[in-house]
Amino acid sequence: MTEQQKITNWSYPFKPRTAPGAEPTEDVWLYQQALANALGGHYPLGTNGLWHGGVHFDQGTAGLLDQSSVYCIADGEVIAYRIDERYPVSEYESGPKPYSTGFVLVRHRLEVPQPTPANASQPTAATSSPAPSLTLFSLYMHLLDWDHYGLEGAPNPPSFISETLYTVKPAKATDPTLGLRVRATPGNGPVTALLPKGTRVEVGDAHPGSPKWRRLLNVIEGAALPSLAACGSGWVFTGEMESTPAPNVFLVGEHANDHEPNLAPQRGLNVRKTGRGNASDAKTGLLPEGTRVSLEPGTTPYRKIKAIIEGTALPPLADNSVRNIHGYVHFDSLQATQATPICGVVHLLDPTYPIKAGELIGHPGHYQNHNDGAPQSLLHLELFSCDDVPAFIAQSRALASALPAEQKTQLKIHKGASKLIPHREGIDANHPPSITDAGTTIGVDLIIPISTLERLPPSHKISLNTATNPGPVTHWWRLDNILADNDGNPISGWLAEQDLITTRHSPWEWEGFECVEDNACNADHLACHLDTKNLLQESEQSRLQSQITTADEGKLKTRLYEIIDGTDGSARDNKLSITEIQAALRKRSNLQAISRLICNYESEWLWCDDKWSSLDSIVGEETQANWMIEKSRIKRLSYWEEANLFKSRTTWHFHPIETIVQRIEIEAIITLAMLRAANPSGSNELHEEILPFLNKYARIYNLISSKEIAHFLSQISHESHLKTVSENLVFSPKNMRKTFGCKQHFGQITYNADTDECNFGRLREKLWTEESTYSFNAENLGNYVYANRMGNGDESSGEGYKYRGRGIIQITGKDAYENFQRIHNQNNPDDTVNFIDNPDLIISSKSYAVESAFVYWFTKKNGSGRSLSDVAKSGTVSEVTQIVNGGQNGYADRKTRFNAIAKIINVPQELS
Repeated sequence: MTEQQKITNWSYPFKPRTAPGAEPTEDVWLYQQALANALGGHYPLGTNGLWHGGVHFDQGTAGLLDQSSVYCIADGEVIAYRIDERYPVSEYESGPKPYSTGFVLVRHRLEVPQPTPANASQPTAATSSPAPSLTLFSLYMHLLDWDHYGLEGAPNPPSFISETLYTVKPAKATDPTLGLRVRATPGNGPVTALLPKGTRVEVGDAHPGSPKWRRLLNVIEGAALPSLAACGSGWVFTGEMESTPAPNVFLVGEHANDHEPNLAPQRGLNVRKTGRGNASDAKTGLLPEGTRVSLEPGTTPYRKIKAIIEGTALPPLADNSVRNIHGYVHFDSLQATQATPICGVVHLLDPTYPIKAGELIGHPGHYQNHNDGAPQSLLHLELFSCDDVPAFIAQSRALASALPAEQKTQLKIHKGASKLIPHREGIDANHPPSITDAGTTIGVDLIIPISTLERLPPSHKISLNTATNPGPVTHWWRLDNILADNDGNPISGWLAEQDLITTRHSPWEWEGFECVEDNACNADHLACHLDTKNLLQESEQSRLQSQITTADEGKLKTRLYEIIDGTDGSARDNKLSITEIQAALRKRSNLQAISRLICNYESEWLWCDDKWSSLDSIVGEETQANWMIEKSRIKRLSYWEEANLFKSRTTWHFHPIETIVQRIEIEAIITLAMLRAANPSGSNELHEEILPFLNKYARIYNLISSKEIAHFLSQISHESHLKTVSENLVFSPKNMRKTFGCKQHFGQITYNADTDECNFGRLREKLWTEESTYSFNAENLGNYVYANRMGNGDESSGEGYKYRGRGIIQITGKDAYENFQRIHNQNNPDDTVNFIDNPDLIISSKSYAVESAFVYWFTKKNGSGRSLSDVAKSGTVSEVTQIVNGGQNGYADRKTRFNAIAKIINVPQELS
C-alpha cells in the first residue's frame, strides 16, 4: 500500500437544514440529536438486537439534515465501490421490497501530531521518529442506483463512478476548421492541404529567399486535409506556428487561422485560449460534433477542458493529436452525458481516487425492510479499522501529554464534582454567580468542546479575573438542559470552570473512549433480544439459555447495561428495550458514553453461511419464510470477500459521528483569544460569528504554522477589522491623491499634504486635472485607478469599480476574482458560484468572505512564484505587507496586531 496523505480535514456526511438566508451551522448536538431520531440502525446494537457497526440516516433524521447528497467524512482515497443498475428486490410474503447494495469505501490515515517546542514550526530531532498512525475506513452503504441517475432532474453521480462528460450540441457545431496552409511553393504558391490546429509536424531546411518558409517533411501528430501523397513536397510558414523543444518540430496552434472550406469542410466548436470569448481570445483548436470531453469545475460561460475522452475520425482530433488541444469551450454549446459504469460488481480502484473531506460520495438510495410499507431513503455510515486500535490510542494518549495547553480544547465535567448555580434575574458580567452559591450537584460525566461553549450567546457566558489584572480568568457557562442530576433529571444553570474539578483535554487523549471486545455471536444476541421482548416460549428459553447468558454477560452488553438500563424510568433489570435505547440516545451523557465505545466485532458485511444459518433454529416458525429471503438479501449486500481487502474477520468499529465531533469541532487552529489580540476593537459577537469559518478554511487550506497564523490574522484584521465589507472608494481630493496619485519610493507613499504634490512624481495625472470627476465618486475613482491592471479592462470597461476590494482581506481586480471563482468551484462542486458576474456574492456570505482571503493568501503571486503563505512562514511584517498592500501603508498598525498575537502563541515579536 502506498503512503497515504494524513487526514487534515473532517466533514459531516450531510449538511444541516438551514432556514432561507441563514448561515449554516454545524453544531455538535445537531447531528447527535438527528441520530437520536433515527427509526433504526443504532450503534452498536440494532433494533433487532444484533450487532450493528454503523449508524443509519433515514426518515427520522431527515428533519434536521439535508440528506440529498452524501459527503466524505475525512480526507482519504476511494478504494472500492459498487453501484446497482437498478435496486434488487426481495420477494417477501408481504410483497416485493427493493434494497440498495451500492456502496463506497474510503481509506484514511489518522496521524497523531508530534509535539513541537515553542517558537518552532518543525519537530526537533528528538521527536522526528514516525508519528503513530491509524488506517481507518469509512463505508457509505445503500447508495443510489444507476437508473435513478438517469431520471430527469437527477443529480450527477460522483466522478469516480461516472464522470460527467460533454459533447458538442449538433446545432452549435458551426465553427470552421482553421489551421495552416500547405503550399506547393513558398509565398503565394498553390494551396495543397490544410494542417488543422493541434497538428504537430517536422520541417526541413528553410527556403533560401524566405527563411520562415520551411519544407514540410513529416506529419508527426494529426493529419493534413486532404492527406498529402508524399512528404517533402510542400512548404509551411513557421511564423504562424509554435516551436517545440524537439528540433525542427512545430505545432499548429493559436496563430494559424487559415480557412480552406473546400479542403477542410468539417465544422465543430472553437476552443479558446483564455475563455473570455471576445475577439482577442485566440482559437487554439476545434471540437468536432461527437467529441466527448471532461471539464474543470466552474460557472463561467466558458469552461476549461480537463481532458478529451473520446475524439472522432476527423482531424484535428486524430488519436495522436488530441493532447495538443487545450483551452476553454462555450459551456452552453455543450450537452452533458454520463459514462455508464459496470453495475452490480465490486470495483477496486487502481489507482485509488483521492478525495477530500466534504467532497461528494454519492446519494442515499432506497431500502425497504420486510415490514415497511414503502421504501425509504437510507444511508448506513460506518467507520472502522483493522489495526491495533488499543495500542494506537495508548500511543496517542502518551504523546498528548506533551502537547501545548492551547490544544486542550475539550472541557470535561466530572460526575459529583461540580454544581450548577440556577440562573436568576440580574446575573451578568457585572453581577456574576459565585461558586459558594447554592446549586445542584452534577450527576453525570460529560465532555464538551470549548468551541461549542464559545458559540453560546453572550448572555450565557461570563469571563472574569479573580485577582488583580491580569490574574487568572474564571469562565462561567450557562448550560440549559445539557447536564443531569444524580437521578438523571435534566438541570440548568451556571457552571464554573475550576482547577481539579473541571479539566481540559486534548482530543488526542481520547478521553472517555473505551475499547470493548465482545465474544458473543449473532445467534447469542438474537436469543437475548427475543428473551428481552418476551417472545420465547418456556421450552425455547430453556434451550437457548446458555446463548442468552453469553450475550448478557459479554463485555458489550455488560457495558451497555451500565449506561442504558433504566434510562426510560423503568427498573434496572439487565434487559435492553427499544424504549430504553431511544431514551438513552436523547440524553447527552448516555449518548456520549455509548458513542465512545470502540467495539471489536466481526464485520456484518462478511458473508459466512454458518454465521447466519445459526439463526435458523432461533427464528420463529411464523417468520421462517421471511428469514430465508432476508438471508439472501444479507448475502447479496456483503462485499467483504469479493473486495478481498482485509485479512481479519473482526475489526474495531468507531461511532462515526462521535469521531467526527471529536476531530472537527474540537481542534481549533484559530482561537477567540487570537482574534481578540488581532482585533481588539471588535466585538465578541463578531469574533464568535466569524471563528467557525476561519477554522474551517484554516483546516482546508492547511494554515497551521504559528508565525503564519499571526501574519494572516494581523493582515486581515487591519484590512477589514474582520468584517465582510467592500472597499470604500469615497475620497476627498487630497486623500484620493495621497492614496492613489503618487509614485511610491521604497514602498512608501510620497504625497506632501502641504503642497498637495508628489515628492517623486505623479502616478495618475487626472486626479489633479479632473478632480471633480473622481473625488467623492467611488465608481469613477475605482474605474480609473484600477484600470488596465490586475486583469481589469480600461477605464471605460467599468471593471475597476466592479472588481474593487471585497471580503476580509479585500481581494481586488478581475484576476483575483477569477482565481477565487476557479478555486472555490473546484473545491465546492455542489456550490459552484459565478463571482465574475456577481462579485457582491463575496460579501453576501461570511463563508465566501473568509474563503476569499484564504485563496488570496495561498495563491502564488505573479513574477515571484511564491504565495503569501510561503513568505509568511519566515518573513517579516514588512515583507508580508508589501505583497498585501503593494507598499507599506498601515505598516505600524499591522505590526502592532502581529505582536499582540505573537505574544499569546509563543512567536517572536518584531521589535523594529
